[in-house]
Amino acid sequence: MRVGGLVSVVATVMLAALVNGGGPAAGQSDYAQTGLTMHNTYRAEHGSPAMTLTQNLNNRAQQCAKYYATKGAIDHSCPYKNGAGENLVMGQGSFSAVSLVEMSTKMWYDEIKYYDFNNPGFSMATGHFTQLVWKSSTRLGIGYASDGGTSVVVALYNPPGNVQGQYPQNVARPR
Repeated sequence: MRVGGLVSVVATVMLAALVNGGGPAAGQSDYAQTGLTMHNTYRAEHGSPAMTLTQNLNNRAQQCAKYYATKGAIDHSCPYKNGAGENLVMGQGSFSAVSLVEMSTKMWYDEIKYYDFNNPGFSMATGHFTQLVWKSSTRLGIGYASDGGTSVVVALYNPPGNVQGQYPQNVARPR
């Protein structure tokens, strides 16, 4: 096969993956890239593999962010998350998408101070942190929306984390 033909085949396969939502997110927003970078920096501290943004999860996270911003409340009821794990933040006031994603991701990670690594498991005080570093979650989507002074950030994770009985192998102590 000619090199030109191989390049054409590879490009076709990559395009099909992106159209079907199976591949990396093309042309992702600055805020999604910021969220991914921060997630992967924190995850590396715990030996969790780097996540990848996918277009499908970005689209769903964006739909959820709009849903919550319009609703004016965050309650994990978004009908678009399709079984993904979900971290949420709502802010009142004027935030840029990038700055709210930065603040949200840091806030989620900062729950580490409440996590008991000697007694691993779910807690309402640490659920955002454990989802963020969950080793088995490898795909990420980030959404942002603002409506009437309410801004929302949604992070969606696949496969979802915070599964009972799986904390010891998915939430490691920082290195």
